[in-house]
Amino acid sequence: MEKLLKVLKDYKQKAIERRKNYNLDPRPLNEDQVKELVNALTLDGLSEKKFTIFEEESLDKLVLRLLSQEVRRGTFPSSYAKAQGLAKIISGDLKSDYLSSDEALKLLDKMQGGAATIELLNLLEEDHYFEEILKLLKDTVLVNRSEFDRLIDLAKENNTVVDLIKSWAEREFAQEWNLKDKYQGLSIKVGDNITTGHLSPSKNADSRTDHPLHAQFIMDGREDEADFLDRLQNLKEKNEDIFFVAGSALGEGSSRKSATYTMLQVLGKPVDGEPEKKAGGVVIAKSMAPIFKVSLVASGILPIICDTDNIKEGDALELDLENRKLIVNGEQVIEVKLPIPFQLDKIAAGGMTTFDAGNELQKWAVEYCLDNNIDFDQTKIPAKVEQAEDRVPQTLAQKIVGMNRLDGKDTILAGETAEVKIRGAFSQDTTGPMTLEEYQAMAGGDFGSFVVQSLCHTGECPSSEDRDRHKFIDEFVTKRGGVCLETGEGIIHTIGNRFVLPTDVIVGGDSHTRTPQGVSFPAASDIIAGAMKYGKQDLTMDESVRVIFKGNPKEGITARDLVSTLVVYADKTVGKDIYTGRIIEMEGVEFLDADERYILTNAVAERSASAGTVPADEVTIAAVEKNLEYLKSRPDADSCPSVKDTIKAIEDYLADPVLLKGDEDADYAATIEIPLDEVDEPLVAKPHHPDNVAPLSEVAGTKLDEVFIGSCVGGDLESIRAAARIIEGQKVPHGVNFVVCPASRDIYNELAKDGSLAKLTAAGATITMPGCGLCMGNKRRIGAGSTALTTTTRNYQSRIGPADSQTYLGSAHVAAMAAVLGKFPTVEEYFDMFK
Repeated sequence: MEKLLKVLKDYKQKAIERRKNYNLDPRPLNEDQVKELVNALTLDGLSEKKFTIFEEESLDKLVLRLLSQEVRRGTFPSSYAKAQGLAKIISGDLKSDYLSSDEALKLLDKMQGGAATIELLNLLEEDHYFEEILKLLKDTVLVNRSEFDRLIDLAKENNTVVDLIKSWAEREFAQEWNLKDKYQGLSIKVGDNITTGHLSPSKNADSRTDHPLHAQFIMDGREDEADFLDRLQNLKEKNEDIFFVAGSALGEGSSRKSATYTMLQVLGKPVDGEPEKKAGGVVIAKSMAPIFKVSLVASGILPIICDTDNIKEGDALELDLENRKLIVNGEQVIEVKLPIPFQLDKIAAGGMTTFDAGNELQKWAVEYCLDNNIDFDQTKIPAKVEQAEDRVPQTLAQKIVGMNRLDGKDTILAGETAEVKIRGAFSQDTTGPMTLEEYQAMAGGDFGSFVVQSLCHTGECPSSEDRDRHKFIDEFVTKRGGVCLETGEGIIHTIGNRFVLPTDVIVGGDSHTRTPQGVSFPAASDIIAGAMKYGKQDLTMDESVRVIFKGNPKEGITARDLVSTLVVYADKTVGKDIYTGRIIEMEGVEFLDADERYILTNAVAERSASAGTVPADEVTIAAVEKNLEYLKSRPDADSCPSVKDTIKAIEDYLADPVLLKGDEDADYAATIEIPLDEVDEPLVAKPHHPDNVAPLSEVAGTKLDEVFIGSCVGGDLESIRAAARIIEGQKVPHGVNFVVCPASRDIYNELAKDGSLAKLTAAGATITMPGCGLCMGNKRRIGAGSTALTTTTRNYQSRIGPADSQTYLGSAHVAAMAAVLGKFPTVEEYFDMFK
């Protein structure tokens, strides 16, 4: 009893502090707390004692309430502790006066699989509640292959187990996966260009796994929406159902699952039996970043595209799915664009965790039934995919995705959905904790793909909490066969790209997962977790835009300048929105090295494109050979499955290399030609958007307070070497904060060896630990009212500094000159100083 009271008192203290500080409910129970509560069920006299957390309850009812409502589902340590404790009560190994075996079985069922599935199978094998458990398992989809194989063994001796597997083959578990015909609610209206950074501010990144707390920071840095939560509360007093209505370009920015978690907290309804979890919601916008839209779908939120100009805050909205209409105040009718049917099915299932697990379970069950000649309703099986009889012209991205299809077909067209092999997944440390939570929520075991996890976003100046998080991430990832980079070892893309082949499909939990080899798709944490678990993913093929660079750039025009030409020439021809939700396939860049090609493919993130490709050639082969040397030199080359498997994959590829390129007659949404002989001066991006492109001459003379060279596209070896050449023998003026951050440790070491770092520091630069540095704005930031020039990827308002700061983007060459001059150089100064 004494241990129980200590646990409850500690829990109460934290609960009261959280309510006082944030007006939020307590955090979920941890493993030790759950174990003590389970043990308490065996104690005498609980019903005779009372305890108050927020209201007085008898100890027996309090313990049962906490066990029932405050433990996560899935395969978290606390989930295992709960499932194991309940199973002991069900089997009779533990005796309780407060919870019967029947009641414990109901609680175990409410856990909906994961750790609970393991214990249900243990009980089956021991012949406890055999028929009842088989009935419960019919609606359970979070079943791993090892557990399914145990059921196959049981089925050899019991036909009722065969009936269970048959029910899975016939997809009975999905009978209630349906969307409502109509959704009703009041609108909360926000403006254009609401980024994921406004929904999930980077400076509060340390709270992202605490979904209710993190949601309280929504719209931080967006002054015109500062009263959002007050407005939301006023609307919810009139109607609990609220639709989030936005203008154009909703959800641009990093592919943060936390932005979607915020939407769930704002719009969703609490999930019974799962603390902090909410479900459902409708998000409406004129246009939406594709990564964010896919993230909403994966979380079971309904994303709608329509004209929102005439919708006002507080309007009564009715969404009619069948007729594809949005009715405003019972009068105005607006045509809407719905997600594709496949995505609607995923939303109906409550999101991808349940949907993907159900699909995988059905495949295993169908395979078992077919192998054992068990009659079942085969109309429930998805239609078999047939190879195309005639030649199908393919873009480069289509060829790469097509050759990784797992359904027997080797081509794919825009709009087609297929199950695709995902050879690898990237994860970083601000989205990584969410990814690992999703992995546990979907009952993941050992990784099914290669996994590279970094600590690059929070490695610089970490708090004690950050270091604890780093330790957890490292242990979690390495235990399951992945690579966890050390702090300072490098940015996720810089290192992760060294694992990638020209024929690979890759996913990553950062919007800059854009490899110069193969094709890579950034995605939200649950999608990354699914790829980690299954080694595959259902992928809907996007259209492609073909960009052809003509000729060679003039001396002084860098790869970073070519990034901006993507905007300039799209704007001149078909409009820069052409890239949104499409793959940018860039050709004519044979003159660029591997790092420069990455600068180009990385840039498609800021165009809201889903991916970017460059055709493979001899430069690519040389890069792959260099990457093989790097992998073989790693200390974990012989011990880590992700490294060992990749070494073998690269060796196999190099033995018979495949160099793919798009077909000339492939179908593209548009073709944009960029005549490089027309680009006469460097290009920069002005505040507050990477698409706000201007020639250097337009900003020449603008004074600067901050200059930063670094990030995945500015911290490469040659960019920093160029900066060192330009700045050698110069002095940075007092008042200009000049920081250089190499992208990886080996780049840092090369720069130290060749004297580049010494040249930079002699001029007054500060060299920081390899990592993301200023790019995300969660650790390093600029000051109030500052004007900064950075080589980072984004310059959204409030991203790396207060709302009144100004951020420009440009090349390392321009940045180095600006650091020396304390202002943007003129075009003449630029070409005079260029080295």
